[in-house]
Parts: sequence; structure tokens; C-alpha cells
Amino acid sequence: MPSRRKFLSGVAAVGAVGVAGCVGSAETTTGPVLVKSINVEAGASAEGTTRIDLLTVLFEPSENSLHGQYDPEYAGSAFDDRSVTVSDRLGEELKDRFGDVRYLVSVNPTVGDESPVNVAATQTDFNELTLGGRATVSTRSGEDEFRYLQVHDTESRNQAVSDSDIRTFDLESAVGSN
Repeated sequence: MPSRRKFLSGVAAVGAVGVAGCVGSAETTTGPVLVKSINVEAGASAEGTTRIDLLTVLFEPSENSLHGQYDPEYAGSAFDDRSVTVSDRLGEELKDRFGDVRYLVSVNPTVGDESPVNVAATQTDFNELTLGGRATVSTRSGEDEFRYLQVHDTESRNQAVSDSDIRTFDLESAVGSN
């Protein structure tokens, strides 16, 4: 099990590494799925594009719990208090509203001191992965400049989540405060 510090440092890298596409490997990684996030382009200004996570949920293995936050107006149907999936309808609504939608995932290797695999995923692969479940993944180049997760095998979580601490926020307020 990763320490809380290692876990949180891996989580902090999800947005930056997944968006930048710096992670790449022809080899597979097997481990628990620790983070699922939905990142969107929330606006543009003279300073550049503002991106924000509409939903970020973290699985804490040592506590068997979920932590995170989401905007219920835009991502409410993706979270059901124990799992995160994006229906085709929600995926289309997000694309229509925000244009650029990225599904980000973090898989923590169980062998060695390798860093977590933090990378973008297709909606299908994002939905296939269960927070707290195990996955065997690799990365592949996408049609754009990003690396994407490729799922080879999955296992569901072997027990129910014992606790869930998920907060809500308002996207407009969050973007307005930046």
C-alpha cells in the first residue's frame, strides 16, 4: 500500500502528467486504480485557457474510502457515491458544453518503486476501470499530442467502499475565483 504522502503526490500529478502526455510506456503496469477525474476547458482569457476538474475522486486503499469533489450540475450523474462512470449522454452533454473533455486516470503499480501511471483515457476505458479495483494498463499515442491509457485487464474492487467523503462545488464560482 502506498503511503498517504506518496498517494497524494501521485494524485497531484494526474492533471499535469495526463494533460501534458509525458508518461509513455510499451510495458504494462498492474495495480489499483487510485484516481478518476473529468477535466474540461472551462474558459479562455488573455492569460490562456482555464481548465478545471469537474470531478476528481480518489480511492484511499489504507482506509478503503473515497475522497474528492465534483460539480453536481455538470458531473452529478457520473458519481453514485461509490463509483464513477460517464454515460454516453453525459459524455455528449460535456462535449457540447465544454468542447474539450479529458478523462484522466491514475493506476499505482504494485511492484517496485515505479511512479503511478497518470494519463488520459477514452470514455470507454475510463468507465471500464473501478476505483479501488486492479487494472493492467499500458499507454499509447493518441491522434492528438497526448498519451492515452490502454486497458488490458481489470478486476473489480474486492470489497465495498467503507466510507465516502465527496464534496460538491460550483464550477462558475470556482472559475470566477481564478
